[in-house]
Amino acid sequence: MRSIFSIYKLTLRSILREKVALSMLALLALVLLLLPAGLESDGTIQGALRMHIRYSLGFSSFLLAAMTLWASCASIASDLSSKRLDMLLTKPVSRAAVWWGKWLAVVTMMSGLCLICGTVTLFRIHHILQQADLSPEQSEMVMTQQVTARRPIDPLVVDLTEEAHLLADQQIASGAVPEGYPIDVLYEEMEGFLKVNRNAASAGESVEWTFELNKALSPGSEMQVSYQYDGSAMGIGLTPGKWTLGTPEQPELLEYALEETPYGEKVIAITVPEELADAETILLRYENQGTDGGRVFFKTDRGVRLYFNAGNFSLNLFRALFLICGLLAIMAAIGVSAGSVFSLPVACYISAVILLLQAFSGSVEEVVEYGQPAPTEGQNVIARGIETFQYKVYEGVLVLLKPLQVESPLGRVADGVLISPTEVLSVICLRFIPVILFMSGIGIFLFSRREIGGAA
Repeated sequence: MRSIFSIYKLTLRSILREKVALSMLALLALVLLLLPAGLESDGTIQGALRMHIRYSLGFSSFLLAAMTLWASCASIASDLSSKRLDMLLTKPVSRAAVWWGKWLAVVTMMSGLCLICGTVTLFRIHHILQQADLSPEQSEMVMTQQVTARRPIDPLVVDLTEEAHLLADQQIASGAVPEGYPIDVLYEEMEGFLKVNRNAASAGESVEWTFELNKALSPGSEMQVSYQYDGSAMGIGLTPGKWTLGTPEQPELLEYALEETPYGEKVIAITVPEELADAETILLRYENQGTDGGRVFFKTDRGVRLYFNAGNFSLNLFRALFLICGLLAIMAAIGVSAGSVFSLPVACYISAVILLLQAFSGSVEEVVEYGQPAPTEGQNVIARGIETFQYKVYEGVLVLLKPLQVESPLGRVADGVLISPTEVLSVICLRFIPVILFMSGIGIFLFSRREIGGAA
């Protein structure tokens, strides 16, 4: 442990002596201060706040990721190329101690810079709020819908599998499906079609969602009904509608009649009445009261949610930053392990490829979910083998990258959505730490078998 701490101090001292940290801090300061001046929001206070969190702080996180990649790869690779590790490794210092000391130094530096960026962003947000000329209603809306930490509750998922299979079978029987069309893909498409219809209402029709609450509501407390129209499928005219909220026993306790453009995200703030105090299940219904035959669509993915105030914005922001620091720690582990084996350019290249795969993991997941391609007529054994090998590689990559897939922390903070301490602890302990230990094991194993030095 003493050896790790000694290498940790020496690495930090080397970083500071080479003015790496100061150069990074200066670059981040330019991003945090100058980038917002070159960007234009939508003219609203909400847009300005989102710009600072998602773009300014988000771009700073991207720079920190790139800096982490370079610094971690250089931490061992540069010392090997300059022969600085030769004398150190002749002493009773294990290579595991060298690996952990280098990794801790890089993580400390990058995490410190990340928290500094978050602090600067937090001060900028408070400055914007103080300088903005907001009415009491606007200020209340911002503080309860964005500069806050809201706990979301999604509606119960309706299982459409059986209905989708039945519809697909009907399509096949009618001859509407081309011969040889993958049946799994057809089932998925039919289920997507049913989801769209399940979240839509024609004139005179209604659509309903059911929410299961994890704790009883308090009379007089605030809750929000948030809904997002799928505006790409509708016009821009005003559409009259009515929202009703209640319980299975009393489905129409509250009513809200609205006439609005079916586009974007809307929020209805509700003060919980006595009748909902002990409710465990809430029914939410939308009725399209239009008369022109137009249909209203809501997004199928989190298009309708309930929100409850559950925390402080500042703490929520720093919980998001802790998740980002965890991702930086994984990047540092990848970089230090690569630098233990390869030269600096090769280590940076390999680490960058891994991070690019993580960035496009959504595309990899789509390929795996689509399934292995069916053999085509006339396809030879070699071509079929290559396709099978590629598919297995995609499956393996997806398994390795799964722990790194975290729902956008900064995006959730910008939307005022809670990142709970339990979630942060769970992600760090159950996903990040095992990945770091796995990468450290690989890096230390390969580093211990690398020959250092040469003949005099």
